[in-house]
Amino acid sequence: MAIFSLTGYGEEKSTALIADAYALSTYSYHNFSDGFSCGYQQYGFGAGLPLTLIKALFGNTASQGIISGIPWNPDSEAAAQEKTRQAGWSILSAEELGYQGKTNAHGTFYGEKAGYSTNQAEIMGKYDDSGNLIQIGIAFRGTGAPRGESILDTVGDVVNDIKAALFPADYSNNFTYHAFGNLLEKVADYAQKNGLSGNDVVVTGHSLGGLLVNSVSALSESCWNGFYADAACIALASPTQTENGKVLNIGFENDPVFRVLNGTDFTWETLGVHDTPHDSSTDNIVNFNDFYASTLWGLTPLSILNPASWLSHMPFFYETSLSRIINSEFYALMERDSTVITANLSDAFRENTWVTDLNKSALPHSGPTFILGSEGNDLLAGGEGNDYLEGGAGNDTFRDAGGYNIILGGEGDNKLDLRHALNDSEVAWDGSTLYLREADGGLTLAQDIHTLRSRESFMWLWSQNKDHQVTSEGLRSGNLLTLYADSTTGDADANSLTAHKAGSWLFGLQGDDVLTGAATGGTTFVGGEGDDTLHSHGSDNSFLFTGNFGNDVLYGYNASDKLIFMGVAGATEENSLMFDEGNAIFSFGENSVTLVGINQNIFADGHIIVA
Repeated sequence: MAIFSLTGYGEEKSTALIADAYALSTYSYHNFSDGFSCGYQQYGFGAGLPLTLIKALFGNTASQGIISGIPWNPDSEAAAQEKTRQAGWSILSAEELGYQGKTNAHGTFYGEKAGYSTNQAEIMGKYDDSGNLIQIGIAFRGTGAPRGESILDTVGDVVNDIKAALFPADYSNNFTYHAFGNLLEKVADYAQKNGLSGNDVVVTGHSLGGLLVNSVSALSESCWNGFYADAACIALASPTQTENGKVLNIGFENDPVFRVLNGTDFTWETLGVHDTPHDSSTDNIVNFNDFYASTLWGLTPLSILNPASWLSHMPFFYETSLSRIINSEFYALMERDSTVITANLSDAFRENTWVTDLNKSALPHSGPTFILGSEGNDLLAGGEGNDYLEGGAGNDTFRDAGGYNIILGGEGDNKLDLRHALNDSEVAWDGSTLYLREADGGLTLAQDIHTLRSRESFMWLWSQNKDHQVTSEGLRSGNLLTLYADSTTGDADANSLTAHKAGSWLFGLQGDDVLTGAATGGTTFVGGEGDDTLHSHGSDNSFLFTGNFGNDVLYGYNASDKLIFMGVAGATEENSLMFDEGNAIFSFGENSVTLVGINQNIFADGHIIVA
């Protein structure tokens, strides 16, 4: 199941709804955490924490602090609304909805019954080019409040949080009916008058707001004439989970609030690590921030009782991280419980802190790991398994400790640090991508890398770093040029390429190519895009298939050869192999490889790699 797959929606629509969810839920806070966000980014969560907190409270001309009425710290509601408008959403007023309940000057709706009056919700609409309403968004705010009402409203929300933990499950499940029952009825009526159904509604919220989303989902068939049964319910950082197949709960595994309740109930696990997987939730997304990375902070527990660990709960992290995930080049490869690590270090920590899978205070991770950089200059390090590293903007540095890996450097002047001698790796180049094969057979594909850094011996007893610039001729370090492995490269047309000696690489690139290996074997075939025909000879050949590689046909495969599938959406070793008309076929969605004349399973262990 795709990482953000929603029941009843395709992948493209699900992705669009996730983008709507974080835009709407972020607006529900009206820039309440803006000062904290800017302070954290500048000063961090270490020695600079006092300055971070000062900026969170008082803000400045560029960011809104919590305390209102300070001349240099104006209300940034206009900026919050503009950001939401850029995402396509506009405020729907109480007057438009025919609603008589309490609202404020920003159009925010307040809870309707005693005990729920501090809850807040935003109702927004999206329109087509002709001005017709095409979608409605409902966003419930989490614990906290607009400036000027922060203390009393926050106290009321905290009381609701405590009740949700200690009261029976019905309290959480029925929460939204008591808080916004009339409002949701008016929204349903308004939607239907404009020709919309529940399928055109997205319901979202962060933290306590996520609890309300789960409540809507739990009540969706029994209340409001079943209108919200088909709504897209997307909860962020919710303490509760409704396991009815109708809601998606998204959160960081190191957020002490996310999944803090076992469904709706308090347990002793609530006070410690609560990383139990749920069918409705993402389980292995990591917010790699200053607290998570710090050795000193690491001495304090990741617990809802530890205020410092709540850093991962801040709403601005959800906005930036979810945006990076759905815009990642690797997004199609991520599954619901994939390990995804998003770099969110402050400027104070980023320069000397490696973003990697610490698997800290959580159940053991398995499968491939995705590490996504920020817009700054990140240090990104994979582990011994199969990793996908994406730098994004900035001048990033990458490391990896083995396995089968794909590195996308992105914008900037990027570096791959090998941490061993250059001649310990076989390095090939197809004109845009570096291929680095290690002695144990591990393979790394790296794009947008401008420098390889190796660790070379120096005067027999010492070693030093040496940088090699990636050029079309080879790897250049001063006056020394190290040639790439022997290769023949095609282009965007249909090519016929032949390897003439063992150890050669064939790169078909685009087009329907015909690749013929060396008579002695030892050829590495990389067909690229298009429907390619591969002719191998001899033994110990390698066949690399990445991305949407097409429908390839392979002649001459033998048991000493290796098939490697990297970055192929939907690729798993299980249920991918079938035999038909005397051929073996590996099929992954719209991509396949047919091994001609292979009518039985001759594949040795370790000779089929799916990474």
